[in-house]
Amino acid sequence: MKVFGRRLRLPGWSRPLLAIPVVVLVGWWTHAAVEARIRARVADSIEAALRADRTALQFWIRQQGRFAEVIASDRRVSEMTGQLLEVSRQQPGDSAALLDALAQARLRAIITPLVAEGQDWGWAIVDPGGLILARAVDDHVGDRAGGTLVEAVGRALAGNVAFVPPTTRQPFSVQAEAFMLAAIWDVRGVRVAALLLRVPTEQIARILNVARSGQTGETYAVDAQGLMLSESRFPDDVSRLGLLPPEAKGKTTAFLEVRDPGASPSSGAAGGLRRALPLTLAAASASAGHAGSNVDGYRGYRGVPVVGAWTWLPDYGFGLVSEVSQREAYADLSVIRRAFWILIAGLGLGAIGIVLASGKVRRLEKEVRRTHQLGQYTLEEKIGEGGMGSVYRARHALLRRPTAIKLLRSTSDGADALARFEREVQLTSQLTHPNTVAIYDFGRTPDGVFYYAMEYLPGIPLDRLIAKDGPQPEARVVHLLKQMCASLAEAHAIGLIHRDIKPANVMLCRRGETFDVVKVLDFGLVKDVLSKNDAQLTGTQVVVGTPKFMAPEAIKAPETIDARTDVYAVGAVAYNLLTGEDVFLGKTGAEIIGHHLHTKAPLLSQRLQRPVDAFLEDLLRRCLSKDPAARPATAGALLLEIEEGWKGPLWSQREAAAWWAERGEALRASAPAASEPASRSERMSVDYKSRVKPPSSTSLSVSASASDASSGSLSGEQTVITARDR
Repeated sequence: MKVFGRRLRLPGWSRPLLAIPVVVLVGWWTHAAVEARIRARVADSIEAALRADRTALQFWIRQQGRFAEVIASDRRVSEMTGQLLEVSRQQPGDSAALLDALAQARLRAIITPLVAEGQDWGWAIVDPGGLILARAVDDHVGDRAGGTLVEAVGRALAGNVAFVPPTTRQPFSVQAEAFMLAAIWDVRGVRVAALLLRVPTEQIARILNVARSGQTGETYAVDAQGLMLSESRFPDDVSRLGLLPPEAKGKTTAFLEVRDPGASPSSGAAGGLRRALPLTLAAASASAGHAGSNVDGYRGYRGVPVVGAWTWLPDYGFGLVSEVSQREAYADLSVIRRAFWILIAGLGLGAIGIVLASGKVRRLEKEVRRTHQLGQYTLEEKIGEGGMGSVYRARHALLRRPTAIKLLRSTSDGADALARFEREVQLTSQLTHPNTVAIYDFGRTPDGVFYYAMEYLPGIPLDRLIAKDGPQPEARVVHLLKQMCASLAEAHAIGLIHRDIKPANVMLCRRGETFDVVKVLDFGLVKDVLSKNDAQLTGTQVVVGTPKFMAPEAIKAPETIDARTDVYAVGAVAYNLLTGEDVFLGKTGAEIIGHHLHTKAPLLSQRLQRPVDAFLEDLLRRCLSKDPAARPATAGALLLEIEEGWKGPLWSQREAAAWWAERGEALRASAPAASEPASRSERMSVDYKSRVKPPSSTSLSVSASASDASSGSLSGEQTVITARDR
C-alpha cells in the first residue's frame, strides 16, 4: 500500500488485528445463518405437534360420533323414543308422565349399560325443541335444555353428528361438560329426536398432548370467546396466579380465559380485572377463525414468553393452540449466542492484549535477532526444549554442516543450572566412542547465553520405534544392546554413570550406508563417581531418573549408585524392545517404583507367552535383579557377556537396510506421536533423607516439570516424587 508515493508498512504485531473484523463478520454471518435454521426448525416442530394433536382429536371425535350413531340407530331406541314423544304430546309439561312411562325404563335398560361405567347421567334423549325426554336418572327429565344444546340438536336433526365442546351452559352440571349428538329416526325414516352422549373432558386434554414436547410443550383448545376448553398442563401455576374463579374448583376447562397477564403477572388477576386484559396473540387469532404461528415470542396465559402455532376447526367450533416456552425452544440458540459473544469478547481481549504486548513483542524480536547467531553457528529451528536448555537445529557458517545447538540462559536459570550445564559439556566431551553423541564446540555469547554444539542426529528414538514398530526381533535387540553397552563402557571406564538410560535417550540412526547405528544421548544427568565436586552440583540427597527404568538402589540409597545402575536400565530398555512393554506396568510413577523396589521382574517367556533364547532371558533376569551384586559389574562386562554368550542369529546389514527402506525412513520423517510413550513421559527425583519404606508406610507426592532435551530428542516431562515417613 502506498500513501503519497510512500509505502505504508504496518508493524508485524498489528497484522493479527486486521483479521479481527473478518472473524467478527464471519462469526456474525454464521450466527445469523444458524439462528435462521433453528427458527425454521422450531416452527416446523411446533406446527408438526399441532398437526399431530389436531389429527388425533379429530379421529377421536369421529369415533365418539360413530358410537353415538350406533346407539341412536338401534330399532328399540327408535321405538321407545317414539312412545315418549307421544306421551309429551298428550301430556305436555308433565315430567311425571315421562318418568312413569314404560319406555323410560326400557331406554335405561338398553342405553345405560352401553355408556362408560360410573357415568350414571352420561346420556339423554332430547326432542327438536330441547325437551329432555329421557335420561339415565330422573333429574332434569321433562326440563328444557339451554340454547347451546338446542342448536346442537338442530344440527343433529339436519343429518350431521354434532359435537358440543366443553361448556358450563347446560342443565346437567355446574362443571364443564362436552357432548356428542346423533339423530334418532322413527319407523318412517324421519329424524324425530337426538341422542346425547356425555364426552369425558379429561380425555380431550390427554389427546391434545399426545405430541407435546419437552418440559413446557402444551396444546390446548379455545372457543370463540377465548375460554380454554381443555385442562392446562400447569394447574399449579394457574392456581398460584389466581387465574380461575372459585366455582372452577381448580379446573381450567371452560373457566380459564386465555389472556395475556402482562410482563409481571400477579396473584388475584381473576374476575373483572382479568377480563380487561387482552387475549394472548395465539388465542386472539385462533378465536377469530385464523391459523398461523409465531416463533419470535409472545406472552402466554401464564405470563411466560412462548412460541406457538394455532388453527381453527370450523366443524367443531373451537380452535387449537400449541405452545412451548421460548427459553426451551431456543435453548440451543442461547448456547450459540453465548459462544458468539464469548468469541467477540475473546477477540476484544486479544486485541487489547496484542496492543499492550506490542512493546514486549518488539523487544523479544530484537532479542531473538541477537541470539539468532551464536558464534559460527546460525540457528534455524527449535527442535526441543527441556528443563536444562533448548535445542536448535543450526548450521556452521563455513562448513555448512547441520549441527544441534543446546543453549542455556544464565539470567533465567541461575548460576547452579549454568554450572550443571558446563559440567555436562565437560564430562560428555571426554567421551569419544562412535555410539555416543559427539560434542563439537561450546562457548558463551556476550549477553550471557551459554551453548555447545553437537552432532545433529535425524534418527528414530527407541521409544518411537517401539510405539510404531512394536516388539523387535531378538537378533536386532542384541545388535542394539552391544552398541549401547559399548557407549556406556567408555563412560564407566572413566568413572561416569549416565543415570538416565531409557528408550528416549537412545537414537537409532542411519550413518551414510551403515544402518541401525545407535547413539546414546543426554548425558546431562551424568554423575562422576570419582569427583568430589559432583555432589555439590547434583545434590547428595536427590537422584534423578525415569521411574520405569530406575534401579531399586537409585531410590533407596542413591549415594551408593554405580555402573550397575546403568546396567539395570539397559536391561529394562532391552525388555521394552523385546516385548513392546515396560518391565512393570502401573498407572502412576509411585506404583511403578513400588514394583521396582519390591516386585520380581517377570521373565521374558512369561510376558511373551512363548519360548525365548535361554541366554538372553537369563541375562536380562540378572540385569533386572534387585541385588546389584547379581548384575554384570559394568556395561563393559555386560558387553563381554553378550559377545561370548550369544549364539543366536546375527542382525545383518542386509536386514537392517531392508527395514530402513521399508519402514525406517518414513518413521524417521514422521512427527512424534501426540501421546508420548511412557518411557519419555516421566523423570523422578527422590528425597531419600528419610529412606523409602514399603508402600504401606510411605507417602509419595508427585509434581511435574520439563526435563532436558538433546540432539533433537525431548525427554518429555519430569516427575518429582518425594518419599516421607508417615
